[in-house]
Amino acid sequence: MMKELMEPSGRHKGKRWLVVLVVPVLIAGYCTWTVRRPAPVVAATQSTVNAKVAVPAGNGLSWPGGAQAAVGISGSSILQTHGTQVGTPTASTAKLITALAVLRQKPLKPGQQGPVITLTAADVALFNSYNGREGSVVPVQVGEQITEYQMLQAIMLPSANNIADSLAIWAFGSLSDYATYANGYVSQLGLTATHIGSDASGFDPSTVSSAHDLVKLGELAMQNPVLAEIVGQKTAVLPVGGLVRNVNYLLGSDGFVGVKTGNTDQAGGVFVGATEGIIGGKQTTIVTAVTGSTNLAMAMKDSLSLMQSAQNNFQTLSVVEPGNVVARYQLPWGGSVSAVADTYIRLRGWGGGTVPYSVHLKPLPAQAVAGDVVGTVNVPSSAINQARIVTVKLQTTPPPPPLSWRLTHPLN
Repeated sequence: MMKELMEPSGRHKGKRWLVVLVVPVLIAGYCTWTVRRPAPVVAATQSTVNAKVAVPAGNGLSWPGGAQAAVGISGSSILQTHGTQVGTPTASTAKLITALAVLRQKPLKPGQQGPVITLTAADVALFNSYNGREGSVVPVQVGEQITEYQMLQAIMLPSANNIADSLAIWAFGSLSDYATYANGYVSQLGLTATHIGSDASGFDPSTVSSAHDLVKLGELAMQNPVLAEIVGQKTAVLPVGGLVRNVNYLLGSDGFVGVKTGNTDQAGGVFVGATEGIIGGKQTTIVTAVTGSTNLAMAMKDSLSLMQSAQNNFQTLSVVEPGNVVARYQLPWGGSVSAVADTYIRLRGWGGGTVPYSVHLKPLPAQAVAGDVVGTVNVPSSAINQARIVTVKLQTTPPPPPLSWRLTHPLN
């Protein structure tokens, strides 16, 4: 009886032999499957890589001595300053604020003259007041019919103080209401060193700004198509004032297309200048401001030197070149494979600045081999350059996962 209990039955012996036979078959099948199945798709560690490249320093900017100054590139964040940026009297460059504020209140489209304004005895009184104080004026008369566009010409070209006040009163009701609006406007723009005083002309020395803020205002003026057209005019003809000339004698030389002069005893010489030219294949506007010069001629001379140095400050650089490693795929089974740029991205940059770019990668297919396109390098459009895109290719064929990794990662 005891011997019978200790010996397995025939049925149990059969099960054991089945296990002995099946398990090796299963193991062999599993190993065969793991070896033969395609390698897994490899996702990029970061599908988007953001980076930037430094622009070589230029020859430096020609800053004026003893005055505030600033340089900006319209449409970009580039703005460099010289001297302590505090509010000082603006003189007639304040008319940039007047013109921008009026065009917000009474917009004009290119080609439009706008409403016809009938001048009154109050407008003649403004002429007499400024004329008696030796301010810049344009003659007017009671009943004169003048358009909004012509009044903007009068304040931007010969810099007529009387017309600036007349235009502000027409648009806002009074000089006080204009000042309230204009101060709120510059505050919204973040121009913390700018304040508008008792007039719209800038003759009042309590109207102040910094070179930094004036560059920002100059950029806004050049971005307004009506105002950009007017400041680029050398002459205009007014109903009573007749032929008037632009005080900006740099206009038309060295690429200058604007923007506004200023000169009073309290302010000294003030000039906001703008040039346009093709840089990096794109139309680019540079705006400079010089304040507190001994006189207007000195402000404009200093501005010319500053503008020329700014134009020469752009440097050519290669963001990427063929074969540059721009990203890597980290392989789950260890090691990595590089992604390289397929061709050049060369462009112009502001000397001493940076140019951002990004690399966008796709998942790496199981059958990927060297030379496959796996993504792009993108340089965004800027005020200086058009957007650029080049392809990214796999530098080498990824090594297959080793057997040990395949056997231990069946779900990958």
